Amino acid sequence: MIQLTKDNTATPDAYSSGDGSDPVATSLTLNGTGIPATITASPAADLFVWAEDDTINIANYTNISVGITGADPGIIWELSADGATGWAESIALVDLDVSVTHQAVQIFARATAANDGSVETANYVTAKITINATENPA
Repeated sequence: MIQLTKDNTATPDAYSSGDGSDPVATSLTLNGTGIPATITASPAADLFVWAEDDTINIANYTNISVGITGADPGIIWELSADGATGWAESIALVDLDVSVTHQAVQIFARATAANDGSVETANYVTAKITINATENPA
């Protein structure tokens, strides 16, 4: 199993999967003046891609990529492996060997929005995070 979690513990606290009941959250404040032109959420939300062999048949996960997309005009969601550089809508991660114990990689998410009045003040929970990986048998 590979999932998005809030921590890297033996029994991690996982985010909701598709139902929006426990979303990844970040916040930003817009004033609509255009100064500055864009506002970036700070700090970025820290997340973990957490993997384990929950079937006793998985050796590792390879070709791991994580993508984030949003449906709201004017809001751009991005991910980063280190929280400082390489911000993109999709990032590649290292292979995770789960043959002995669980493994986790920390990643970061942020939102950037236009500050020109085009984005209304509201709570937006429309970003979707997708994890793709190849599951290799033990």
